[in-house]
This record gives sequence, structure tokens and C-alpha cells, in this order.
Amino acid sequence: MECFIFEAAEKCFGMEAHYIYSIADDIQITPVPLAPPCYRGLIYFRGDLFDVIDMGSLMGKERSLPNGNPYVILLKWGQRKLSLISDKIIGITWIENNNGSQTVFTKEGRTVELITPEEIWKILSELPYGP
Repeated sequence: MECFIFEAAEKCFGMEAHYIYSIADDIQITPVPLAPPCYRGLIYFRGDLFDVIDMGSLMGKERSLPNGNPYVILLKWGQRKLSLISDKIIGITWIENNNGSQTVFTKEGRTVELITPEEIWKILSELPYGP
């Protein structure tokens, strides 16, 4: 499978490339009050509204490195939309059959934890919102 790989929280994460809608920069993030620290706000991109999630913070580490105007990974699946801020975008690589394993290894020797947008959404839905 084609796998999109990025770094956050000192780990490499990968997801199937078909979830990636676009990579955007120069995006204005609008903050949302009473949201968890990993929830950076909302962006409007090509007629769609995306939640912006800081993957470093979501995975229990400090905020991802980019300050100011980071690259944002835009995901679309079904009727849902989500965008991620990571420490670094690695790119797309081919991953052989993972036989159901959540951890795979690339030809370059990277250990990659596979994650789906649904898993990220589930983590977000369990976070406390509000005061």
C-alpha cells in the first residue's frame, strides 16, 4: 500500500495515502475557545472547514515544532475532514503487506506506526472539552 509518513511526538506515523486530500501552507488557523491543547482551531480550505489537530500534543508530547505558519496535512474520508500539524513530513512510500501489524518498517529503516483518521477521531472524541 502507498503510505504517507510524517513525524510527531518523536515517532514516525503513517496512514494510507488515499486519506490525504492535500498539503497546505500559508493557512490562517482560527482558534476555538474551550478546546483541548491539541486542538489548534479551524481552517477554511477550498470551500471546506477542517479541524486542526497538533499531533505532537495529541500523542502526549509537547506541541509540534512548527510555530507561525506550519504545513498542514488535510485529510478527507467519508463526510469527515481533519487537518494535522506534524513536526516533519517525510513523504509517500510503498509499504508491503503489514499482515495486520500496527508497526511497519520502511526500506530506509524507519519504524512507522500505522494510524487511521478514525483512530485520531476516536482519541479526539475522548478528550475533555470546556472548563
